[in-house]
Amino acid sequence: MGFFTKRAFKEVDGPIWGHMVNRHRVDVDTLSNHIRVVEREGNLDEKTPVTFLRVFNLSQVRQKGIEINGWEILDQHPDLILFEGYLTRANEVQLERKNA
Repeated sequence: MGFFTKRAFKEVDGPIWGHMVNRHRVDVDTLSNHIRVVEREGNLDEKTPVTFLRVFNLSQVRQKGIEINGWEILDQHPDLILFEGYLTRANEVQLERKNA
């Protein structure tokens, strides 16, 4: 029996994928091969639960020799955040470009 570790980040998929392709014109090869997302559950206001998102380029992270082990590591490296925003329970995505 093997041990499985849960990554702190995941591949972009679902409504986030569609938003990045259609709204921000990120090509699908780049999304598939390089772009990843970290998530954190929270509330947009006192009533609206959302999943907060930080999108980054895995290649840039590796070049800097950084391990993405949680949401907070990107607090220390804001230059690596490409997009930041949230996903609502109704699958509405809001992402703001942070770095090119």
